[in-house]
Amino acid sequence: MSRSVNKVILVGNAGRDPDVQTTASGTKVAHLSLATSRRVPRNGSYEERTEWHRLTLWDRLAELAENYVRKGDRLYVEGRMEYDSYEKNGVTIPTAEVSVRELVLLGAPRGAAGADADGDGADDEAADDDAADDDAADDDA
Repeated sequence: MSRSVNKVILVGNAGRDPDVQTTASGTKVAHLSLATSRRVPRNGSYEERTEWHRLTLWDRLAELAENYVRKGDRLYVEGRMEYDSYEKNGVTIPTAEVSVRELVLLGAPRGAAGADADGDGADDEAADDDAADDDAADDDA
């Protein structure tokens, strides 16, 4: 029996904030678009071409996207292509999307709403003051 592979790897920028919904059974699903671009030679110079990819994330990946992914964020995604179609006004519309199984946020971490820059929830200035107090106590001893 021959083996087949359906694997997609994309690195690009989120085109919009994730649209997160919950199914009737309580499973989270997130949809977002990802833009990839490439330079194509044209008339002696280069033209930038952008391709748009529809992404679907389930369960914990959907939660991760909901909490951390925002429009413009650089992402690495791995998944598989899935094709479907629907009918609109008597016309069959084909669709293609990437069902994501791995998501890596590239770039500086941003954290969820209300979190501090390094994501530890601590007041860094107060932590620095405590460290300075500890150093002063060590000097007195």
